[in-house]
Amino acid sequence: MKKMIVVLLSAFALLSGGDACFAQVSAARHGGVHPGRDRRPEGYSKDSWTVYYRGLKVEGASASSFVDLGDGYGKDNWKVFYCGEEVKGASASSFESLGKGRGRDNWNTYLYGERQRANAKMTRTLGGGYSKDSWTVYYREREVEGAAAGSFVSLGGGYGKDAWTVFFQGRKVGGASASSFENIGKGYGKDAWSVYYRGEKIDGASPATFEVPSQRWNDLRQGKIVIVGPEVRPFRP
Repeated sequence: MKKMIVVLLSAFALLSGGDACFAQVSAARHGGVHPGRDRRPEGYSKDSWTVYYRGLKVEGASASSFVDLGDGYGKDNWKVFYCGEEVKGASASSFESLGKGRGRDNWNTYLYGERQRANAKMTRTLGGGYSKDSWTVYYREREVEGAAAGSFVSLGGGYGKDAWTVFFQGRKVGGASASSFENIGKGYGKDAWSVYYRGEKIDGASPATFEVPSQRWNDLRQGKIVIVGPEVRPFRP
């Protein structure tokens, strides 16, 4: 929902010839305007004690070290801000504005103040759609919540695991044992106690005897073929 609001506000700003930041901040906060305080074209200003964005106080910003980075971004020695709001998790020491709502630090990139993904230069591809940097695991460039980058490995076929948790396409596989889990192909995986298909447990399946179904078995199950004696023929209704 938050991302949808950002997109709608940005579109409105472009159509109206306004500023996306202005629309966001106006909708989020209200306060008095303080004209004449060394206002900069991008919208930030400050006096000896306070930083302002479009005349509204920027909470938590240090005026003594604050610098305007352009395009809605600004920072002090400790925090990064977009449109006057703190960008959570961004590194102030390395952050820079790239224009058009984009920014980056040494570890992540940001769009309209929202973290997008790790810096490609810092990311290692693991295969199977997974990648990671020193802190975060990604599946197809989206952060995998709860995954430990230090121990994470890709198992192929959409499966991956860290020392404690198993994932399928970036989502946790509930109840799966990471210590014994393995990808056995065609969407199937198993641990010492259970069998899973595309991350979902198959009730009653025994991992000790389970075999991955062949394509012929799948076609038979779906009614695409019939077996007549030793022959396999296409199904014709």
